[in-house]
Amino acid sequence: MNRTGLLLAAALGVAGWVIRPAALAQAADIGSRSATTLEEVVITAGRQADEALSAKLVQVLQDDPYVFADHISVVTENGVVRLQGMAVDLSDLRRALTLARRVAGRRRVVNEVELIPASEDHD
Repeated sequence: MNRTGLLLAAALGVAGWVIRPAALAQAADIGSRSATTLEEVVITAGRQADEALSAKLVQVLQDDPYVFADHISVVTENGVVRLQGMAVDLSDLRRALTLARRVAGRRRVVNEVELIPASEDHD
């Protein structure tokens, strides 16, 4: 082993002896904190924010001339936007999803729209 390797091994050995007692003290502190009673924290998304996002998305879908949105509903729960219903054209489905993602921003958009293509036999 060369001289650099020996110095590195010695430095790591000393560092291990110095750091170890501090880590044990920290672990003991964490153990004592878990024994104390903590208050319950309840996190709820604002229902008003969910309702406002749903209303905005419904309005955007209704205003878009390229989407037949009468059979698509919007449900927002805890910031997760769900598109539900059915679409008869793939372009309607894609456009609705694009608009939903644009309006929702960084929120998650879940597609629950069923594509039921209209055939020429079906009136």
